[in-house]
Amino acid sequence: MKTAVDYFPEPAGQSCWQYLKECYASISSDVGEYGAFVNFDCETSMPTLFADVEKLAAFLAEKGFKPGDAAAIFLPTSANAVTAFYALSKLGCIAEFVHPLTPPAALAEMLGKTGAKAVFMLDRASGAYADIVADYFTVICSLSDYTSGKVREALSADEAVSCNVPEAPDTYRFYDIIRGEYAPVPDAGRSSRETAVYMHGSGTTGKSKTVMLSAFALNQVAYKQCFVDEYHDYGKSYSLCVLPCFHAFGLGASIHYCICNAYTPVIMPKFDAEKANDIISRYNVQYISGAPSMFMKMYNAPNFVNGGLKNLTVLYSGGDIVSEAFVERFNETLKQNGSRGKLFRGWGLTEMCAVCATNSHKAYRAESIGPIAHGLKVVVLDDDRNPLPANEPGEIALSGETMMNGYLPDGDVEESGIYTDKNGVDWICTGDMGYVDEDGFIFFTGRKKRIIIISGYNIYPYSIEQTVSALPYIHEVCAVQGYDENAKSVVKLCVSLKDREPSEKLKEEIFAYCKEHLNSFSVPRKIEFREALPRTKMDKLDFLKMSDEVPK
Repeated sequence: MKTAVDYFPEPAGQSCWQYLKECYASISSDVGEYGAFVNFDCETSMPTLFADVEKLAAFLAEKGFKPGDAAAIFLPTSANAVTAFYALSKLGCIAEFVHPLTPPAALAEMLGKTGAKAVFMLDRASGAYADIVADYFTVICSLSDYTSGKVREALSADEAVSCNVPEAPDTYRFYDIIRGEYAPVPDAGRSSRETAVYMHGSGTTGKSKTVMLSAFALNQVAYKQCFVDEYHDYGKSYSLCVLPCFHAFGLGASIHYCICNAYTPVIMPKFDAEKANDIISRYNVQYISGAPSMFMKMYNAPNFVNGGLKNLTVLYSGGDIVSEAFVERFNETLKQNGSRGKLFRGWGLTEMCAVCATNSHKAYRAESIGPIAHGLKVVVLDDDRNPLPANEPGEIALSGETMMNGYLPDGDVEESGIYTDKNGVDWICTGDMGYVDEDGFIFFTGRKKRIIIISGYNIYPYSIEQTVSALPYIHEVCAVQGYDENAKSVVKLCVSLKDREPSEKLKEEIFAYCKEHLNSFSVPRKIEFREALPRTKMDKLDFLKMSDEVPK
C-alpha cells in the first residue's frame, strides 16, 4: 500500500501551485479523479479547482498583476480562499492572509505596510469595509460560490438580503470571474525561495510582526508530514478543515498538505462542535488538525460518539496546551468506538510554518510534544545561547527548510528574527521553554514570556496547568502572574468548571491538591473561578487578560 512518502516529490523549485499539480498527477495516476474540497456538502473535483485557479490567475494577469505583487486574502477558511491562494501562487504573487475580523483601520494599516494591490473579501463583511473596497482592487467572494442546487438557492437568497456590497469601480465578483473566458497564462518563473505568503502574528517575543514565508518552506511542511502519515483510502478519504487559513497551521497542515495528499477537506468557515461531529458521522473523515479547544468542544458535545469515530486515524492538536488527562480520555473514547486513531499532541510556530514536532503512530511519548519533524534540527539554549545537554530546560531553537524568510520590516520591527550561530547555522529562537530527552522527544514547559519568577525561581505555568487539569471537574485552567496584598509575585490560577459550582470549599480542595503535587513555589496562592476563560483571536487562552496588573 502506498503512502504519502511514495507520492510526494521532495520540494525543489516548485511554487505551491506547481507542487499541488505534481502531487495530483502522481496520486491520480493510481486512483483516478477525486475531490478537491467539500463546501456546504457540495463537492468540487480537482479538475474543477485547477480550471478555476487557471481562470482566476488569467483574470488577475489581465488586470496587470505580476510576480511579487501582494494581494490580501481577507476571508475565513473557505473554498474561495483555497482557489485564491493557488491562483496567486501560479502568478508568483504574494498571498497576504488576514484575520477576517480585523477592524477596518487595522486592515488598512496592514495593507499599507505590505503594499497589497488587491483584497479578496467576503460579501457578508464588505459593507463595513466600504473605504477599503473604494481604495483597492477587490474581489467579492460568497459562501455560495462553490455550491449547487438547493444549497446554492438557499445561500444565494440569504446573501441577497443580508449582504450590503459597496459599489466601486474596481470591484469584481468571484463567481463571475471563474465563469469567464481569458487567455491562458504560464506559471510564473519566480524562485520558490522568495516570499510567497505574509502571515500576521505576535512573533516569538509577543510583539506584532508580519512573517514572510516562502513556497519552498510551505511545500517542505507538506512533504515532512508524509513521514508521520498513515495509509488512507486515496480518493475516498476526507479531512475536517476548521483551522483558520490566516494561521500557518491551518494553511500548511489543514489545507495545502491535505489537498496535496488527497484528504479531501470538508471546509467549515466557522467552527461549530456539533456540526463538526455531524460531518465526521457522514463523511469518511480520517484526518483532523485542530486546536485543543476545538477537540474539547467536540468531545463535550452530545453527538461526539457516533458511527464515524471508527474512521478517524490521525488527529493532531497544536497551537495551545492540551492536558495528558484529556488526551487519554479522548483516545479511550475513540478506542471504545472501534477507532485505531489517536489524538496526538504537536507543536510549532508561524516562523517555522507551524508544524515543527508531533507525536504520531510511529513515535509517541506521553507528556511530550513529540520528536522534531523530519529533516529539522532542534537545540535547547541557555540564556547565553549555549547548547544544553539532554533533559536540561532552556529556550527551544529550531533550524531547517521550513524557516521563514524573516519579518517584514515596517519601521517598528527591523530585526529579522533569525539568529546565526558561530558555525553559520541559522536558528529561530522560539521563545518557548522546554527540554529534549535522550531519545529526542521534546517536552514543552511554557512560554518564555509567561515565566513567573518567585524569589528568583522560574515557575512554568504549563506544568501547573497539566497537574491541575487531572482533576475531573476542571474544564479549562490557566496559570498566570498574580500579586498578593504586599505586591509580592504569586501564581494565580484561573479556572472554569465542568460539573461543579464555584465555592470556597472547592478552592480549598484545589489548593490542597496543588500542595500535594507541586513544589512549594509553584503552588497557586490565588484561585479565580470564571464561567469561561478569555481567548485571543487565534483561539488561544489569553493569559495577559487574566494576569494581575503590575503593582505601582
